[in-house]
Amino acid sequence: MRQAVVLNDPLPEGKPTIVHAQNTSSSTIRIQWTAPPRHTIHGEFEGYRITYRPRDKSQEESREIVIRDSKQTQYTIRNLDTFTQYLVSLQVFNPAGRGPAVVVPVMTDEGVPSPPVNVTAVSVTDKKVQLKWREPEKPNGVLQGYYVYFQPSRNGSAEQQRRTVSHPQPIQEYALTNLRPFSYYDIWVRAFTHKHLGESSNLLKIQTDVQGPSAPIIVNLTCQSLDSLFLQWERPQTYYNKVDYYFVHYRSEEAWGFEEIAMAATDRLDHVMFIPNLTANTLYEVKVQGATRSIIDQTTVFKGQFSDSRKVLLQTFNDGAYSDPSLSAAVVAGVVCVSFALFLAIISFVLWKKYFQAAYYYLDDPPGNRASPQLSETFDDSEYASVHVNQWAKHVADLHADGDIGFSREYESLQQATDLDLSSDYSQMAENKAKNRYVNIVAYDHTRVILKPTPGQKKSADYINANYIDGYNKPRAYIGTQGPLPSTFDDYWRMIWEQRVCIIIMITNLVERGRRKCDMYWPKEGTETYGIIQVKLVQEVVMATYTVRTFAVKNIKVKKKQASERTVYQYHYTNWPDHGVPDHPLPVLSFVAKSSAANPPTAGPMIVHCSAGVGRTGTYIVLDAMLKQMRHRQSVNVYGFLRHIRQQRNYLVQTEEQYVFIHDALLEAIESGDTEVGVSQLSRYVQSLQTAQVGNTGSGDNIEKSWSLLEKQFKY
Repeated sequence: MRQAVVLNDPLPEGKPTIVHAQNTSSSTIRIQWTAPPRHTIHGEFEGYRITYRPRDKSQEESREIVIRDSKQTQYTIRNLDTFTQYLVSLQVFNPAGRGPAVVVPVMTDEGVPSPPVNVTAVSVTDKKVQLKWREPEKPNGVLQGYYVYFQPSRNGSAEQQRRTVSHPQPIQEYALTNLRPFSYYDIWVRAFTHKHLGESSNLLKIQTDVQGPSAPIIVNLTCQSLDSLFLQWERPQTYYNKVDYYFVHYRSEEAWGFEEIAMAATDRLDHVMFIPNLTANTLYEVKVQGATRSIIDQTTVFKGQFSDSRKVLLQTFNDGAYSDPSLSAAVVAGVVCVSFALFLAIISFVLWKKYFQAAYYYLDDPPGNRASPQLSETFDDSEYASVHVNQWAKHVADLHADGDIGFSREYESLQQATDLDLSSDYSQMAENKAKNRYVNIVAYDHTRVILKPTPGQKKSADYINANYIDGYNKPRAYIGTQGPLPSTFDDYWRMIWEQRVCIIIMITNLVERGRRKCDMYWPKEGTETYGIIQVKLVQEVVMATYTVRTFAVKNIKVKKKQASERTVYQYHYTNWPDHGVPDHPLPVLSFVAKSSAANPPTAGPMIVHCSAGVGRTGTYIVLDAMLKQMRHRQSVNVYGFLRHIRQQRNYLVQTEEQYVFIHDALLEAIESGDTEVGVSQLSRYVQSLQTAQVGNTGSGDNIEKSWSLLEKQFKY
């Protein structure tokens, strides 16, 4: 019997020829080919096998397509990644297997870029917004640039504009200019390639800052007395938000520069002022300038255009009209004083004594019985949501997301909620204006510290620019006040005595960035007397970030020796940067803890001051109160507490940057805990750092973390 012998066909040895391979879209590739010569198939020609993979992937990640039709000569590969180079392999197969492959690289087409990431406003001025963003996570092509779109958002206008940003960078910055002052804008960004316009970024809503007003119009300038002028002007026709201040500039014809008088503006269309202490028979030049406070930085004031200059000859006798080519006859006739100047001088002197013996010569209504809005007397933590300390890290991270947009929204909400019409009539009284360091930082009437009357003093002598401020679970725990002026040293130390103050918190240097921020209200050495209060410097201890001074304070009017002298401590933080906030919160947290703990339970309020008594002062008070709330209730409520105390003193926590710093500092306090090491444990602590076990990476990490914190803490 014969046996059948089966011979296996050999593998194909011929390759197909790819004649065309290109993308047809951002997700498809089409290939065309011709079959190899028939004799190279070596058996039945069953079809083709296509494999493909991104060039940067391994062979194991290849995908396979089997075509069981030997006559087919083209195929479209679908569902590919955008703008990706693929390696496409083609081979024939017979019953014995596959032949050699031919491989070609093919790139899919460009697609639509994903949105730019985290579009934020780095800074905002009256006409410019500095933008910043990151490139799209999926460019899906070669980025050629960005389009920045913007349009007014609150005037019903569909006026959409577009700016082009060429030469794209991974982190892109762009200055959007020529905007309108005091206007709301919607801004968004789209990337583009040669072929496609990308998706829109998140919508950024901003408001540009104000700019100074147009020129006021002087309507009257006349001689008022032997040594004073009467000035009247109309409000500028163009202004943004409102006119907050006026600056009157005047000089004699011999003077090189102008003298300046500042006054707060009112809602009146016209304003008047007396300019006193002038010299008779002298030609004076006068001009007026309006100013508006920034809505972004409350410490910044934008001065506007000057009015036309007006000139007046201050004369004591009517011995002929003064003639100046630069003055019209009408102006000269209106400003030359006539022979009854003596009578006018008497009337003017009475008015001046009554209204204008102050730093700002401003006609103001006397304090009335204006009712203040209904205010909460103490802080109710339940009114606004508190955050448990275990959730604080997530809460802060959420606020930091998308370029701190959560902080911006929350701070803006706080600004609007505390924009209350609270009276500050005593701060605006003519005789009290010279006691204010800044014209826009006033003391609310309902919380102001009232000095006790002393024999022979006027009622206005009870005024000092200071307010009671609540603490955690303690009404009137603090007195927020400005940095004392030389003219208020006596009142300042009288307040310390009357309020039984034991601790003074000072968070400013005397001079910062070349500007006087506070005057030295304590003796440099030895003893000084301020009114009825005698102050002796007992000790001064200088530390890395703050100085502690000890004073012996004595009321020289008190007869009993045992009751006439007290000890007062000044904690002076000296490491706050001239601009912005500290780089790291640890030194500040340590300072707050030390100074607050030093105040005895039976003492009066702690005095907290910086320069204006609002920005850094508010930052300290919120930190101290929230640290106490964390210890007692395991919760934090920065927004609610700050909203409450802003009803007690204006502008507390003056900038969004300070608001963010408070949150980060409290997070540091929660995560780091108490970093202080007692003297008795110091040796053991140092030894533990030096003898970290080999292989114990946790110990090494702790050492690195400790050193890193120290580097940040004492970074200059």
